[in-house]
Amino acid sequence: FGSRGLRPSLPRRGSLAMSDALVGYLCCIVSVLGFGSNYVPVKKVDVKDGVFYSLCLSFGVLLVGTVQFAAFGFYKFEPFAMLGGTIWAVGNACVPFIIQSVGLGAGQLVWSVTNMGTGWATGTFGLFGKEVDEVEFFGLNVIGLAVTVLSLAPFKFMRSTEEVEPSSNSGRNVLPEASGGPLLSQPSRQSFRTIAGFLVALGAGVFMGSNFDPPTYLQQIGPPEHSDDPMHYVMPHFLGVFLATLVYFLVYCVAFGEKRFYDRRVALPGILSGVLWGIAQVGWFKANTVLSYVVAFPIIVSTPGVLAALWGVVLFGENRGVRNLSLLGGVIALQVVGVSLIAASKGSA
Repeated sequence: FGSRGLRPSLPRRGSLAMSDALVGYLCCIVSVLGFGSNYVPVKKVDVKDGVFYSLCLSFGVLLVGTVQFAAFGFYKFEPFAMLGGTIWAVGNACVPFIIQSVGLGAGQLVWSVTNMGTGWATGTFGLFGKEVDEVEFFGLNVIGLAVTVLSLAPFKFMRSTEEVEPSSNSGRNVLPEASGGPLLSQPSRQSFRTIAGFLVALGAGVFMGSNFDPPTYLQQIGPPEHSDDPMHYVMPHFLGVFLATLVYFLVYCVAFGEKRFYDRRVALPGILSGVLWGIAQVGWFKANTVLSYVVAFPIIVSTPGVLAALWGVVLFGENRGVRNLSLLGGVIALQVVGVSLIAASKGSA
């Protein structure tokens, strides 16, 4: 592959300083901790179809956005950046159908790969108005991406006494997997539903992987029209998440009538889950700018799954046994290699 010089994604003074890189990787750690832990509060809570839970999560996200908005001096509100939050919420709204159609393991694998791939391709090829990201060693970046994608596959084969909890920045709901029942006695109908589930999972991943594009576009335009600080787009982005999820919830209430589910016991754990998600997303905003999409996306999308699996082992007695622990060890080894290659690919760019 060799090295490749590309135009920076955002205006910078000279090469990336070591201190900036350190900030970027610290933000990646914050994101991994948040996305890998944000489903712990609702692990033992029955969220049914997950729609009301999503609303509670989005409210927690909005709380984080409000605090961040005040902490950063009530910066200029950019309505266009709300589109990014709306895009993410659309992808998240697809999750219940995906899990009920193809199961959590397969669905999570598909949307995680397309989420990661969309973000990486956007930075690499300059899609959706994004300027091309700069990496010094493009070959290492591609190999690292391939290894991190491969590291997601073992999650599909892990077995546990309880449902394995979803983990990334993708805003996934805690729902039962598709199981036996009338549909299984109708092969053609079940086959169609499975195919539809996979296609929707592919689309959901694209939405999740595109959610930063609107605020990034404004950053690239920069002063005097718009701010070049990624922290100045957090609040509108998070408001977009909340409003889109609220609309989805209202439509759900009308469509399902008395069958709709909401339970106050879901509210507090759901809000806490959203707070953790919001903190992680703030870190991702910064990491995208400092490290670029092609570095931040593979790290932040792939790694939280390991932390979530470890939480399952330590807190909930999941993923025990030689098979599961061996698979988890393989995932960790692959991700150490993949993340190391991705980090090294940045070089002095």
